[in-house]
Amino acid sequence: MPRRPDPLKDLLDLQERMNHLFDETLSRGGIDELGAATPGWAPLADVFDTPGAYLLEIELPGLAQDSIDVQVRGRELTVRGERHPAGGRSATFQRLERQYGPFMRTFRFDVEIDADDVRAEIRDGLLNLVVPKLEPQGGRRIKASRL
Repeated sequence: MPRRPDPLKDLLDLQERMNHLFDETLSRGGIDELGAATPGWAPLADVFDTPGAYLLEIELPGLAQDSIDVQVRGRELTVRGERHPAGGRSATFQRLERQYGPFMRTFRFDVEIDADDVRAEIRDGLLNLVVPKLEPQGGRRIKASRL
């Protein structure tokens, strides 16, 4: 006797396939803080808010300093680069678990930042950025006197 179709099982199978598709797609890239898709892969980052500056630590193992580009525009800081496998394109890989290719991360801050004084240093696969905050350009308080 033939089995009756089970619409619930078909729906659950479809959901599982869709979840797998989304997992594969997002593992090749990511979503930045602005909600935009990022190319390639997205390095992990920690952002600390101190009274005078933001401190960023971004994991970039295997990248040289000259392969990283840091740009500041307004309240946003963008880090771009590309990581290539050590074997190059002519090598045949038996296993390739780390992510390669271009990456981009954009960070938006709550206050204006000093683009001229951003400092970056890469050491032991960790990009450290010090992003100074600009002092607010508030007005002066004037005390009224009697006329």
